[in-house]
Amino acid sequence: MHLDLRHEPGRVLIGLTPGEGEPDTRKGGLARHTASFEVSVAPRSLHPDLLVLSAILCARPWIRRQTPVVTSVAGSEALATALRSGPGLRLASVDPDLAPRARPEPGAPGLCFSGGTDSVAALAVMPEATRSYHLRRRAPAGERRATMFDTRAAQQSCEVVRRHGRQVEVVRSDVEYLRDVMGFPHDFTTAVPLLLHADRDRLDAIAWGAPLEATYRLQRGYYRDLADSPFIGEWGDVFAAVGLPVCVPIAGVSEVVTSRIVQTHALGAAAQSCVRGPRLGAPCGRCAKCARKTLLAGAVTGRWPSAHVLERQWRGAEPRGHLLADPVKVEPVIAHTTHAYLAAGGDSALLRLVADKVGPDPLPWLDRSYEPALELVPEPYRAEIADRLHRVAPPMSAAEEQAVRDYDVRSVDRAAAQQALAAWLDAHPPQERWPRVTGRARREARARLRRCRDRVRSLLPGGRRD
Repeated sequence: MHLDLRHEPGRVLIGLTPGEGEPDTRKGGLARHTASFEVSVAPRSLHPDLLVLSAILCARPWIRRQTPVVTSVAGSEALATALRSGPGLRLASVDPDLAPRARPEPGAPGLCFSGGTDSVAALAVMPEATRSYHLRRRAPAGERRATMFDTRAAQQSCEVVRRHGRQVEVVRSDVEYLRDVMGFPHDFTTAVPLLLHADRDRLDAIAWGAPLEATYRLQRGYYRDLADSPFIGEWGDVFAAVGLPVCVPIAGVSEVVTSRIVQTHALGAAAQSCVRGPRLGAPCGRCAKCARKTLLAGAVTGRWPSAHVLERQWRGAEPRGHLLADPVKVEPVIAHTTHAYLAAGGDSALLRLVADKVGPDPLPWLDRSYEPALELVPEPYRAEIADRLHRVAPPMSAAEEQAVRDYDVRSVDRAAAQQALAAWLDAHPPQERWPRVTGRARREARARLRRCRDRVRSLLPGGRRD
């Protein structure tokens, strides 16, 4: 893979030219060969390693490990070594005289901020000096593809965070359009805005809002050791090589706890996990995230919607797919909140069938903090973050920590419960055909308006196309 990097006033441009045997399309096709990021950093003021790593995180899905990565800007030997030992990539463009980026002293942590519940909860427990970086989707000129995602709620979330005195940098980019199926090319592509401003803002750590279920893979139905997570086993040394050790402040607490944090913290007004709602405070109410967050809100507040409302949400095409998966998507949370609903007197026939499938609720540890996860918080910030976490989630006992490590639902025989759940859902099909039709019409209308706007801009003096 050849990556052409250009840092111009106001933006960074990345060009992808596949090498022999590339692009690797096992994780999706490559639809475009350029991506741009709007930045407020002067050219030649950024360490080369930050540029090189940013480009690799954009191109990673289409790079074959056997094919060297050639970049128009050379990186340091330290970065090349970390890329080889972690994700197994061969950086061919190396400057032996380039010193790696040093971790600034004093510095400040940076957070890759989405505006979702977990992201806001992470910001709430991090130091006041934390700076947030949000990657906002921008369609490239002439783009015809439409998407269900709506960026307005996340933008409003950033505004709420600013009103609370926190620093937020919104970076507009068309990187999500590199893929045939639009979306971030790699999980860590969200780090690029932070990387591109790391020197200007003297950042000394890079943070994400990944909770217990994601960090330890419990959402897949079993425990994964921290050493095998991408935060440590694959990319930890790479980020450390550019002076940004990984920080995952909520890695030891579940979505139950992050929901409690946003319910009680002043920053909670900025949280909305739904990426399809038209504005902050107005989630779509039909996606799987909305269905799960409804259960979480009920478990945290004790205020539950009616059985009819819950069942209407979970009968949707996407949410029902999550329930029928085995394990259920994010099963620990679904199990815990479903049992909380039934214990509170809920009478949904659907959720009783879900409870039969997931079995008894053995998860009191979801309300507590898994202390080994504090390894994912750099030492200068560990005590402060741990103190804030423990105010809402006391540490687990040794037995509870072992229960986390023993968590595995893959060997449980629940064929009969699965069959009963599938039969109920078959008998109660989704009731959302009209919302889907109107939603698609709105997306196509926005795409047409965007294309018209781009054509007009291209005709204006100084108009340009990326």
